[in-house]
Amino acid sequence: MRRFGVFTRTAVAIVWLEELDSMNITLVISSLSAGGAERVLSNLANYWDGKGNKVTIITLAVDKPFYPLSETINIKQINQISANDEFFFTRICKIPKRLYFLRKDIQKSEPDVVVSFVDIMNITTLMACIWLKMPVVVSERIDPHFHKIPRFYKFLRKCFYPCAKKVVVQTKSAAAYFKDLKNVVIIPNAVHKIKPIKRDFSSPITHVISVGRLCKQKGFTTLIKAFSEIHKSYPNMILTIYGEGDERANLEALIQSLSMTDCVFLPGTVTDIERVLVAADLFVFPSLYEGFPNAICEAMASGLPVIASNCSGNVDVVQDGINGCLFPVGNVDALVLLIKELAVNSEKCKKLSKQAQVLSEQYNLNKVYILWDQLFELNKIIVE
Repeated sequence: MRRFGVFTRTAVAIVWLEELDSMNITLVISSLSAGGAERVLSNLANYWDGKGNKVTIITLAVDKPFYPLSETINIKQINQISANDEFFFTRICKIPKRLYFLRKDIQKSEPDVVVSFVDIMNITTLMACIWLKMPVVVSERIDPHFHKIPRFYKFLRKCFYPCAKKVVVQTKSAAAYFKDLKNVVIIPNAVHKIKPIKRDFSSPITHVISVGRLCKQKGFTTLIKAFSEIHKSYPNMILTIYGEGDERANLEALIQSLSMTDCVFLPGTVTDIERVLVAADLFVFPSLYEGFPNAICEAMASGLPVIASNCSGNVDVVQDGINGCLFPVGNVDALVLLIKELAVNSEKCKKLSKQAQVLSEQYNLNKVYILWDQLFELNKIIVE
């Protein structure tokens, strides 16, 4: 474990971590199910564990981790989420109990630093750590301009985020939301290195894919409606949307109403993303808003031509006409035109593919993880 030392000069106390063999890092998130935040946290946990640190993950839900975790990582599930937690009043009533159990388990893990993921969980963690005198880093995983939380939690976020040592966001857009805070730092998601796939762009586009949680935020209704128009001109083309979520029934009903059950498929979540990317010709990402679009980055790293909506997050990685194509959020007609253009323009597909692969170096795993490490390094934690 690293020890804390203190150097006092005037009114500022600089707290540093002495360089010893390892740190105790406690990560907090509501669950370890499939999802972008869960994936990033799992990857960070494995990374820090691999560097010899003692890593503990605390969750409110009892579920099997969707993403692989090292056997030496301690997972503590305190069973404080139930099916009724979707109701705001139920959540409010459970706050004291959640705070008690979370505080207790955080103390047991004896952390040098606590890292929490996702807005409401961040607030809960900061409240649970009041007067514990340990640095807490909170991480927003989606642009709060668009991702609304109940007013009560919004008020608590405004009260407690200044208490965090750092507030980590993924993009400049998200950072702008917290412009009044002095403890904000931008750290994008790391993109796993994916071996570029040799693609024959002289062949017609036959398989369009998308990846993401089946929820309204992802805008899959826009994609399915656009594809129903595309299919009239390209009857051999199919669309596969990988992911799971509470919008499945509505999306299936839409597919059926458009008589597209033989060419639009929802096979569920996928763990082997490279296998999926190899089988595709075009990647479309029609989100209403994003935090940081890992799915786009992985598609681009593989050399897939990408079409994305021009929402927050997407515009941070896709340069229109250079490494991908952008269309206005929710605009079915504009998406139809772009898919049709790429279906016949092999030279443009080749150009987009080449430029897209540059992105994987920009968000290289080591480069991004170093940014996280710097939050805990010598002289990085300052208390006024």
